[in-house]
Amino acid sequence: MSVEPYKRIPCGVYDHFELAAMRRTKVNIRYRDEEGAEQTLENAVITNLKSIEKIEYAILSTGQKIRLDWVIQLNDLVIQDQAGCYL
Repeated sequence: MSVEPYKRIPCGVYDHFELAAMRRTKVNIRYRDEEGAEQTLENAVITNLKSIEKIEYAILSTGQKIRLDWVIQLNDLVIQDQAGCYL
């Protein structure tokens, strides 16, 4: 899968990622990987949110980075195709 342009996620969804990172709570994340295959992580801990070359990532306690626009679901929050957050 070629690297696609980053699509900003909705502000309300970003808030859920921020809260999980601040609290260091265990979360379940369903996302698409670089090949487009659906993956699931259970009991992951988001330690930071970071922007790298204009792409936002969730950094996990394992060191793994997940693009926020490739996340399908965070816990019970199903992420729909909505307008992104521009601050």
